Amino acid sequence: MVATLVPPSVVAADVGTDHGYLAVWLLQSGRVQRVLATDIHTGPLQRCRQTAQEYDLQQQIETHLCDGLQFAGAEQAETVVIAGMGGETMISILSAAPWTKQGRTIVLQPQSKRPELEQWLIENGYGLQNAVLCRDAGKRYLAMVVVGGTTGKAQCAEALLLRNHDPLLPDYLNEEAEKLTHALQGMEMAERDLSDLRAETQKRLERIQAYQKEVAPW
Repeated sequence: MVATLVPPSVVAADVGTDHGYLAVWLLQSGRVQRVLATDIHTGPLQRCRQTAQEYDLQQQIETHLCDGLQFAGAEQAETVVIAGMGGETMISILSAAPWTKQGRTIVLQPQSKRPELEQWLIENGYGLQNAVLCRDAGKRYLAMVVVGGTTGKAQCAEALLLRNHDPLLPDYLNEEAEKLTHALQGMEMAERDLSDLRAETQKRLERIQAYQKEVAPW
């Protein structure tokens, strides 16, 4: 899913590359010509180097041991992929790399804190352009495409999924509504003041319910 969202690029950065499988796919498919693969840990980066060697792509996969995009030459990347991390980590990575606002395409697959990530992106000059869903091994994943320095086509991923008539959207909305409902019920039992969080969660639930009505005729 993530790979198919990467546009044709001369150079792409794969942040948190792990085994380097995404980098190999992008190169073998001809989607990109060179990959800057980064990881904050030595073990995953070593596995990426081994993968590059197995596929004879050592000259096209350039590895960097660093936090996010903090390495010399990162600005070469036209496309940046950050997948499999929490939304708060993605915010930290992009905050430390303001050059990504200069027209870069960024593919994000957050594992948590997506609403907070979306809000930060909009407030900091990253326009939401596309969103897709997939299901793997019983788990649901969502990926988004944003472009730095642009105005987005929507304020949230749900609007883009609706526009795309994503076949997994009805199930996604049902699961989100159930999760938010349970969260609200838990807040009601909390001893500390959660009024602000409760109001924000209720607002998100109402938005999800509005989208549920729109997909009901599908």
